[in-house]
Amino acid sequence: MSLSEKDFQNRIYNETEIRDNICEILNIDSSQCRFYREVEFINGITSDFIICDNNYEMKAIIECKRADIGVTEYVRGVGQLFQYEYFQEEKIQPKKITQIKYTSVNNENILIIPSGFIKNTSLNIGRFKYPKNSRILEVHDSNNVVREITKNELKRISESENKNIITICQYYVRDNRLFECFILIKVLYFLECVGLKNFNRKEIENEFLRKIMVINNRNWRNAFITLSSLGIIDNNKIKKQALIYTNVSIEIFINSIYEEYIFFFIDEIMEILVENSYKMIVNLNNAQISCLLRKKYNNKDILYLTDSSERYISSWLNIMRDDFGCIDFEAKSSLREIKYIPKELNSSIRVQKIKKYSKAKNYTDSLGKKLKNILKEYEGNLL
Repeated sequence: MSLSEKDFQNRIYNETEIRDNICEILNIDSSQCRFYREVEFINGITSDFIICDNNYEMKAIIECKRADIGVTEYVRGVGQLFQYEYFQEEKIQPKKITQIKYTSVNNENILIIPSGFIKNTSLNIGRFKYPKNSRILEVHDSNNVVREITKNELKRISESENKNIITICQYYVRDNRLFECFILIKVLYFLECVGLKNFNRKEIENEFLRKIMVINNRNWRNAFITLSSLGIIDNNKIKKQALIYTNVSIEIFINSIYEEYIFFFIDEIMEILVENSYKMIVNLNNAQISCLLRKKYNNKDILYLTDSSERYISSWLNIMRDDFGCIDFEAKSSLREIKYIPKELNSSIRVQKIKKYSKAKNYTDSLGKKLKNILKEYEGNLL
């Protein structure tokens, strides 16, 4: 059951992590700003929140929507954003906070939704017109991580309607393994800890990541894209609320990503494999798996799962084999062995199974030592 809009607002207001993460995305110093709730403007229009700095300079006006709303309520929320844009253009102050000033060109109009919104709605949020100076943020239902739904993501969602595609999960994993994302998190954190914070992506990749041999060693860009989609990194930096991932084992990391982001995809594929197996052995190629998934959804493609030919299916199967170890198969073979079914296990047992069957350890063991050696080599090259 989804939170009511009032409860969702309460969660944002009461959780320091969420407020800090919102400020981080908006490039606002959370220690130098104030959140005000239910702020009334002219014509009886009330915003859910405003953010201003300690000098009362307006930074953002915010509208929140719960997960289970229809088109009328969503249109009302988008309409509010247009009004907030007007307030900022005309420098209209809240009725009871008359100290507010509009001296910055960086005022933001924000729509905030919970992560369950896209799965729970039949709306295509990419097919709405939004104010030019507006952004959509998503608060994760369980871990308080806030991410931006970018214009590129809205475009992909918009195009899905024309292509007869449905959405069961909004998170985009870009043709890489989860342990590669884990390594990237460790590298970014390591660089920050040793005071090397100003590298761009290509420099991080060339000077550090490519010296850690992994499956997709020539394409670390995909790991950056994946972690950005999940809201874990932004501008090559780990978000505050995602720092928890820097201090966990690889099996706990993989399990967390499953539980918090990608279980929809893994469970859908696993269900097809189990239904077509005999004694935990199944013989289905990628095209056959895609066809059976489409059949389940009235012959519609599934965003990030069956669209784009069989590319996503191939990527998910590799993750299931190499990260989770829940299936096993040889390269280019359609014969697959089911080791365990992730959704049937509780978190603790699933972690144990990942630890037992995952191939991730082959790449993540002694990572700290490798990073220190790579740093030593890097510093030596500077001399």
